[in-house]
Amino acid sequence: MLRFLNKNIAFQWVLFLGLLILSIYNIITRTQLEGVQGAAFLYIKFSFLFSQHELLCKCIIIIVLLLQLWLMQYYYKKNEYASKTTLLPACFYLSILLLTKSLTAISPFFFSLFFFLIIICLDFAGTSVKLKNNVFWTGMLIALATCFDISSVILLILMIVTLVINQYSQIKEIGILLFGFGILYFYFFFYYFLTSNFKEWLFSFQEIKIMGVLNSNIANFPLLTLCSLVALCIIYIFFIVKFKLMSDVKVVKQRDRIVTLNTRAFLMVACIFISNSSYPNILGYLFVHISIYLAMLAQEKSPLYINELITIIMIAALWL
Repeated sequence: MLRFLNKNIAFQWVLFLGLLILSIYNIITRTQLEGVQGAAFLYIKFSFLFSQHELLCKCIIIIVLLLQLWLMQYYYKKNEYASKTTLLPACFYLSILLLTKSLTAISPFFFSLFFFLIIICLDFAGTSVKLKNNVFWTGMLIALATCFDISSVILLILMIVTLVINQYSQIKEIGILLFGFGILYFYFFFYYFLTSNFKEWLFSFQEIKIMGVLNSNIANFPLLTLCSLVALCIIYIFFIVKFKLMSDVKVVKQRDRIVTLNTRAFLMVACIFISNSSYPNILGYLFVHISIYLAMLAQEKSPLYINELITIIMIAALWL
């Protein structure tokens, strides 16, 4: 079935459009915001705006979703993870969002993934001036992401690691990244200070809660949920190891791309432990990488439909 999907682009378009229409319908008719308590200040403000102008905010969510899909497809094609045009990353991503009801109850991770996709799509090759400009804007984007979800601070570490992996590890570039990150908060500092709302802004940071995963009493989970969580962890590690081993026989450029992908997949796990959200919402930080891995898996031949079985187990684990 996966091989058929991978080869039949027409069927992919039908599947993609069907999933997209269903997703937009769910957003318009059912979407609410979750994880507001203990969240970052811009997410709280967006929640307040949602209560006042629900339709407007739902349109924003739809636009963010469409941009996420476009960015994911662009990233997948740019890194040549497939030899031909495919819509499978977007199809898997929409399927996961629908099955996990992540579009019915929007959590902070939804915005974190948006900024994450923007960052990984930026070009850090080329001239020194272009590199420095992109690193600076990346720092500002990460700062903006943390204003929606404090877990996005992991993107700062992720970006530093990306610079190191791609041999742009000069102290100057890392300094520019941190400067870009700090300058946005410097702007917010002056804005709230000059508008006499500084204490309110400062209090919003004191209200931020992290490690919401500790509120998820895993020991009391049903046996089926525990089994699905274990299966999810095992398959996620399997993806990282499998594609690392496969990349060892490829050209250096493609090998570096897989190493970068796996490193980012590993670092995104850290968001789970920082987020104020609880299980199962915290799994949302893994959705982009899971979608990319599943799309890559669909290209591989496997005996006894092993890849199909792994895909079904992964999707079922997320659903349960």
